[in-house]
Formats: sequence, structure tokens, C-alpha cells
Amino acid sequence: MARKKKPKILGTDPSYTSDFTEYTRLPTNKPPEVQEPKAAPETQSEPAQQTEKAVPAPRTRKPKAKPTKSAEPEKTDAPEPAKHPGPKREITLTAAVKVEQHEKLEDLEGKGLAQKDVIALAGRRAIERFDPKPEFVDKAEAERGPMREGYRSSKRIDAAMIDRLRNQQDPLRLSSDAAMVRGQFEILFWSCLDEVIEELNSKY
Repeated sequence: MARKKKPKILGTDPSYTSDFTEYTRLPTNKPPEVQEPKAAPETQSEPAQQTEKAVPAPRTRKPKAKPTKSAEPEKTDAPEPAKHPGPKREITLTAAVKVEQHEKLEDLEGKGLAQKDVIALAGRRAIERFDPKPEFVDKAEAERGPMREGYRSSKRIDAAMIDRLRNQQDPLRLSSDAAMVRGQFEILFWSCLDEVIEELNSKY
């Protein structure tokens, strides 16, 4: 039995092609597929750079400093601290009133100011201002009134200073402590009395 010859296909038919890459999806009754969003590709984080450990610098030995002489403290002109005063002694201070001052006191007494009050005021000022010096002062030459009309009080004075004055002026210890400073105090009292008399005369 003779075989049939295969028909030869000449040319190309545009409706027929062997390329199946392009095709149309036929309609079906299935619900459309919901496409899930594609996850972003994970990016590999770069490995943390390992910090290089700080290499400690090699220790260098410092040369030992040579001992130097300590600098002397600068001298300042600051005043020296006051020395603590030594023991004091209660000294009786006396001062007579000069005759010429008595006359001025009598004038003030005529204005209503008693002599004893004026003398007491002057004596109080003299006691406050009295700062005896270590130099002995003898009694001044002056015409004095009676001591009962004078001034008398007391003040604590450095005992060592009184003893030094006594060693110089009274080595036999015949005079009192008051005699060692009476010359200084009496001159100061006269000055204060003249000052008080002048002030009172200007007011009255």
C-alpha cells in the first residue's frame, strides 16, 4: 500500500504560529486572584565596623626633678599682731585744780553750774583719754588749789610699766603707784578742764 505524502506547507500563516509566549487568557468563572504586595528585598546591613582598641602609648619615664631650695617668703609691711597686754593694777589718779581755773569755775557757778560738776565732767574726759607712757613726768610747777577741791578717780594700768617707772624713780619704794603717773595725768586733766570751761561759757 503506497504511503501518503505529507503536505508541504509553504509560507507562513499569521493566524498560526508556534510562538506561545503571547496568548490571551480565556475568561473563566473563578474570582480574580488578589496579588499580594511584594515584600521589599531585605538589605543586608553592613557589619558594624569593629572599633579598633586604642593601643596605650608607651610610658616614658620623666626625669626626676632636682631638689631646689625653697624660696624665702616675701617680706611684707603688714603690722605685727598686737601683743597681749600683761596684768594690770588699779591705780588711784589725782589732780588738783589750778588757782586760775578756780576763778573761772566761780564764774560758771554764778550761771548755775556747780564747780564739782564741772570738775567731774573734765575728770571723766581725762580718764577716758589717759594712756600713760613709760617715761616718767614730774609734777609741773603751778599754783594749785586745795586737794579737797580737786579730782580723784582710779584706772587699771599696766603693772609692768608702773614697776619700770618705780625702778627708775623710786628704787627705795617710798612713793605710791599713783605718784609714778601723777605728772602725766595732772597735765591731761588741766587740759580737759580748760576745754570744758570754754565749752560751757560758749553755751551759757
